[in-house]
Amino acid sequence: MFNDPSSIEEAVEKLNKVSPSFCMAKWMNTTIHLQLGRTHSCHLPPTHKIPLKEIKENVNALHNTEEKMKQRKKMLEGERPKGCQACWDIEDLPGKHYSDRHYRGQDCWTKPFIDEVAASDWNTPINPSYLEVSFSAGCNFKCSYCSPSFSTSWQKEVEKFGGYPLSGAINHHSPAWLKAQGEMPIPDEGNPYVDAFWKWWPDLKKDLMFFRITGGEPLLSNETFKAFDRISEEPMPELELSINSNLGIPPVTFNRFVEKTKDLLAQKKIKHFMLHTSVDTFGDQAEYIRNGLNFEQYKEFVETYLTDVKSGSLAFMCTFNALSIDKYIFFLEWLISLRRRFHQPGRNIFLDIPHLKYPSFMTVQVLPSSYRKKIDKIISFMENHEDPLYGIKRAEILKMKRIKSWMEEVDTFDSKGLKKLKVDQKNFSLFFKEHDRRRGTNFKKTFPELKSMY
Repeated sequence: MFNDPSSIEEAVEKLNKVSPSFCMAKWMNTTIHLQLGRTHSCHLPPTHKIPLKEIKENVNALHNTEEKMKQRKKMLEGERPKGCQACWDIEDLPGKHYSDRHYRGQDCWTKPFIDEVAASDWNTPINPSYLEVSFSAGCNFKCSYCSPSFSTSWQKEVEKFGGYPLSGAINHHSPAWLKAQGEMPIPDEGNPYVDAFWKWWPDLKKDLMFFRITGGEPLLSNETFKAFDRISEEPMPELELSINSNLGIPPVTFNRFVEKTKDLLAQKKIKHFMLHTSVDTFGDQAEYIRNGLNFEQYKEFVETYLTDVKSGSLAFMCTFNALSIDKYIFFLEWLISLRRRFHQPGRNIFLDIPHLKYPSFMTVQVLPSSYRKKIDKIISFMENHEDPLYGIKRAEILKMKRIKSWMEEVDTFDSKGLKKLKVDQKNFSLFFKEHDRRRGTNFKKTFPELKSMY
């Protein structure tokens, strides 16, 4: 995910030799939202339901659903699955741009298996080498681009106030609509998908290279600490273990997490640990996007983790959106300071910058064209601070340039695309006015540069 692009041309050539739509993530990667009974392979395609009938027959259908295997067939035959449009959008841009499909082709958890997967039948079940799982939607944040499907705090809000009324007869996150789509969380107690996961675990863990627990806020879930205990009892010395966290948890929970992580590493029960933590810009603007965040506590927990878990790596997950830009250079300055202070062999501090695609009213494409100059300033800052050890990495610069190119794609929109863009810009205003009313926030004070959008 975070590799330097020096080997990416080799990966592109090898993938395209199988087919121009072949992506290893569809086989070797899976994210399973047990609280919804849904799955997808890589975070970009939409999730689909895991039929209970399929997991009753074979618990590995948590990953190998019939629907996913049909998508694999399309990829082997050179057809583009519709759900992977985020990558096709990048690959179809003028000039040379690398999509996530290409980056996945050079990852250590896919590259060794390309020939094996390409030679297999499309309907052959396979254990993933990279698994991301959410046990629960329990979360104390209401991030603006998130939803009740992944946050019980969001769920409580829409159950109290209803969905957000937006233009185009949209009732954003309406509880009735979410229930109809099967995207309201299953209660933690008695969830058959969680039961199936632990039945699958003895076989699954034999092939796992990367195991990542997400949520909700996973450090508020007992199942997360159950996973820590399982690994402690049955060590997996070749495993790369990761946790996603908003780091908005109580200090006692944070300390429990740090101690368990230190023990797994000290006893060599895992190969490596990485904390993935989400933040999208800096200071009060980051707090606005990720409602519930205390940025000063966040900084303190990040630095405590890097101090106490001396061999543990850190990855910032920045979902780059319309509200990320104005203070993003402040965030990059902090990132560089962390890399300088905490760098050591075997440890990395990564930055991943996927561009937000949904909700569409929060993407960078809705912004005034003047914001392109601000992106240019960010790119210029990154280039001026490029350093493979202590500064900004080349792959990170390329991802920011990719965001700029995608932002500029609005110049090519036809009348239908422009009409949708106008609706998205209107919904930007409608959403954040309602956001302020419900949550007591102040958009105009926090984002004075975007008053005209509000």
